[in-house]
Amino acid sequence: MEILDIVKGQKMELEVRCDGQTINFKSEIVLIKNNDLLISKLTVNDQTIGFSDQCTINFLYNSEEKLFLWENTTVKLVKYDGNVYHKISLKGEGKSFNRRESYRLYIGEEMQVSLNTTTGPTALTVLIKDISESGVGFVVAEDIDLDRTIRLKLKDSDFSLNIPGVIVRKEFKDSINAFIYGCKFSEKNQKLGKYIMKKQTERQRNKAATPSAHPKRGKSNPTSNNPQ
Repeated sequence: MEILDIVKGQKMELEVRCDGQTINFKSEIVLIKNNDLLISKLTVNDQTIGFSDQCTINFLYNSEEKLFLWENTTVKLVKYDGNVYHKISLKGEGKSFNRRESYRLYIGEEMQVSLNTTTGPTALTVLIKDISESGVGFVVAEDIDLDRTIRLKLKDSDFSLNIPGVIVRKEFKDSINAFIYGCKFSEKNQKLGKYIMKKQTERQRNKAATPSAHPKRGKSNPTSNNPQ
């Protein structure tokens, strides 16, 4: 995707990586001039934020349900027409980007998800489908609004972690009479990444150790004529 195809007024996202953490910020494109975009200023707790030179910042833009990525962009605070904006400088073309490319670990177990309601925090027991460094999929009968903030309580043996996220997808399935949700984590967590890598390695070792993976010598293999 070319820069000139970006449309003023559209929503966008910045993926900011600093000190081993990744945080995503959403905003809106206010003005486009050549290769520079002005977006509504980014704030945290009503404080306008800036980014150090040590941060790697990627620009994500959604067009016709497809996501495009510009890597290593430059972001600065600027004043224009009496207002403060963040200015993003882009180079080259945006590459097609798939959030689901990161490895997803199948879980298939019940865990707790908490969410805030008008009556206070509520804990739900959900079936966790799978999890990656960027998000989690789960199944539950309750109808939860999109963009709702949740907190996943991930537990496995002696491993425990609370992870905040936002619901970005939902689909009702008649066959199971429940909703399937896709949740994007608010930030990447190194501890979660190490856990997923460890579980992936363990499963690969277990698969390699099964008898079917090592046919005994001297005996015919009934599937040897079938290409793998």
